[in-house]
Amino acid sequence: MIAKDPLAANGDALSEPSSDRRPRFYQVRLSERDAWFGATVAAAFNALGMLFQIAIVRRTPAISEKPEIISALVALILFIGLFAWRKTPSAKWASIAYSATTVSVVTVLLLTNLQFAVLEKNWVPFQANKLGCLIAAMVAPGFWVGLLSILAYCLSALLQFEFFFPLEIRLRAAGEPWPILAFGLAGVLALIYRFRRAYLEHELARIQAQNLVIRRLASILLSIRDRMNSPLQVIELSVELLRNSSQPGEPNLDRIDRSMNNLREINSMLIRYERDIDWQARR
Repeated sequence: MIAKDPLAANGDALSEPSSDRRPRFYQVRLSERDAWFGATVAAAFNALGMLFQIAIVRRTPAISEKPEIISALVALILFIGLFAWRKTPSAKWASIAYSATTVSVVTVLLLTNLQFAVLEKNWVPFQANKLGCLIAAMVAPGFWVGLLSILAYCLSALLQFEFFFPLEIRLRAAGEPWPILAFGLAGVLALIYRFRRAYLEHELARIQAQNLVIRRLASILLSIRDRMNSPLQVIELSVELLRNSSQPGEPNLDRIDRSMNNLREINSMLIRYERDIDWQARR
């Protein structure tokens, strides 16, 4: 006799995976290639942005071009390195390169925002910081790296505005700091949406892989069941013939009966799993 159904435990494990093993959306890791691509786009965007910044600075001679030039060179070096090693991507090094890009940009903005505010009468507050919050949400190679990047763009502008800007400039910048806070919140929500979507895609891939395993297992079980039918019929016929003979041989018949009962139990289990196959595959 069969004392335990080993397939039941495996079926339960497939149909009800442990929820505590599933990562949260903020724990989702992008593929190495996607993370590398995001860092590469960030470096390219920084290099181009700093070139535009240099062109703007040249119209205001009192502002030094040196921070923008250094940041552009850093971005260019990072871009060349990321592009050169694009065939061997690494999520860790992508995060490091992206963080270096963020630090470079935030440093330049801290050095130039106040100068633009003082010298430009039509200066619009923290446009680059606001853009950085949105770009970080779109290309960050990881959730926490992206979140820290958004906070760096948002909080650096907020602290600079509240503690380092003269009162007359703060009065002239109508509405601030609420707009920069709104852009920071928008960036965080966009980042959450992006990684929540990545999480759902990972879950869909996991369920599809699970369904594939279930279908392969089902195919094996059905094949076993088909192979058992013929021996069962032969055993039943043989038992019937032996019992009707003049010398039945009870010990042999008992052994055949026990074997046949075992086969019947296995067959009943296979029938039960056959009925559950379609239901499990749709989960």
